[in-house]
Amino acid sequence: METMLRQGDRLRRVVLAEETAEVDGRRHAVRSISTCREADGTVEVVLAVEGRVHRGWVARAGDRVLVALDGAVHAFDLGDAPTRGGAAGGVGTVVAPMPGKIVGVLVAVGDTVEAGQPLVVLEAMKMETTLRSEIAGTVAAVAVQAGATVDAGAVLVEVAEPPTG
Repeated sequence: METMLRQGDRLRRVVLAEETAEVDGRRHAVRSISTCREADGTVEVVLAVEGRVHRGWVARAGDRVLVALDGAVHAFDLGDAPTRGGAAGGVGTVVAPMPGKIVGVLVAVGDTVEAGQPLVVLEAMKMETTLRSEIAGTVAAVAVQAGATVDAGAVLVEVAEPPTG
């Protein structure tokens, strides 16, 4: 199965076969140890990649694929590159990659943030994941508070790009 995933302006070609995964032309030995599909559509996977075991989650939210692996969350877009436009293009919207509990909200509406800045801490399966802004801008909305339980794909924070001018 071949899939094209986009991270920002970078397009990645991913080809999955029975015992291999090829990413951008680099082949990796991959063996599925277990897969569990949750009722909300999130998939928990345990994989051996080049002999090393990894546990992760994959969730799809609209035209985004969210992958949580080794404590980091990676967001990929499907389809054509978005036009500039902040949250409307998806890059300013931070969503929960898996169901869990919000243990920390690190920003408030009106805060100025940089790309890569931590916004929210999510706990799932006894692991904490820090979700970061993909863009620099101003926090336009915070849809959660500490202690809240969220589903995979739930919008947590929206960051608006600064006006061009």
